[in-house]
Amino acid sequence: MKDFKKYILLVAVVLFAVPLFAQDQTAAITAYNEARDLAQSKQYDAAIEKYQEAMNIAGELGADGEDIKSRSEKAIPKLYYSKAVDTYNGFRSSPSIPNLDAAIAEFEEAQKVGNDSGDTQIARKSQGILAQLNYQKGIMLFKREDFEGSEEALDAAIQINPNYAKAYYQKALVHKKTSPEDVDGIMSWFDQAISVAIQVNDREVERSASNSAHDELLFRGSKLVQDGKSSQAIELLEMALTYNEESADANYRLAEANNKLERYDSAISYANKALELEPGGSTDKAKIYFEIGIANQMKGNKGKACEAFTNASYGSFKAPSEHKMEFELKCESAEPSDN
Repeated sequence: MKDFKKYILLVAVVLFAVPLFAQDQTAAITAYNEARDLAQSKQYDAAIEKYQEAMNIAGELGADGEDIKSRSEKAIPKLYYSKAVDTYNGFRSSPSIPNLDAAIAEFEEAQKVGNDSGDTQIARKSQGILAQLNYQKGIMLFKREDFEGSEEALDAAIQINPNYAKAYYQKALVHKKTSPEDVDGIMSWFDQAISVAIQVNDREVERSASNSAHDELLFRGSKLVQDGKSSQAIELLEMALTYNEESADANYRLAEANNKLERYDSAISYANKALELEPGGSTDKAKIYFEIGIANQMKGNKGKACEAFTNASYGSFKAPSEHKMEFELKCESAEPSDN
């Protein structure tokens, strides 16, 4: 009789457990379907909660709940990513630093969830976008002259993606603003931009960084010549040629600096190179011929000096060249050659 009662009790437990199991399975499926509907309507936070609910219920069902559990787990990182994309689209519609910071925060969350869940694709995509967004923030702050904030954002972009050539280039421009006298520091960032650009085959950044480095050194070197610091000028101008060896302007300024230091042969050599590279006409070449004239005059080469000053007699160099020929060299009358 006792055995019969135990049997009746066991049957009752089994019969009671079957409806409970069915209810739990139905609840898991319902939560999953509700999560999908919420996701489609872009109610991301609510959808994530429902997927987590479905996942928790399914986890109690053992093997029978594995499909719902697995689907929910895979859906959650993608929802975080979709939420981040929508936040970024909001920034694009209404660009502002707070909106951009919101997008950055969402992609950081998506990256974390991706890493924690083992969804490497979501983690990797989020990381790539985070580098771009921090770079974009750096540009926005730079334009607003918030150079400290710009530098911080660019540092973050480089930390996320050490191969981000544009970020190194922008860092050079920021450093130029924050430390205008630190020529070595500015050049270091340009050099890093060029090096990384070559590694990743980013021709645009390589060209921009090389041109900017050349222009910076040319400007500073030219100013040093004007300030009577020709030796220092030559150092910078020769560096400028390492970034653009076909620079007519750098060669011209080197001719000018060497003339001031009485290095007349070097001046003539640089000036002749400048003439080869100068794409302009007679007026553009006049200043170069003027330096050739000075060098030859000081060397005692009257004929070559007169010829050079004749070719320098254009634009703003016409009057000083004619003065040299008439009163200092007493050149025979000559017409400028076509150049």
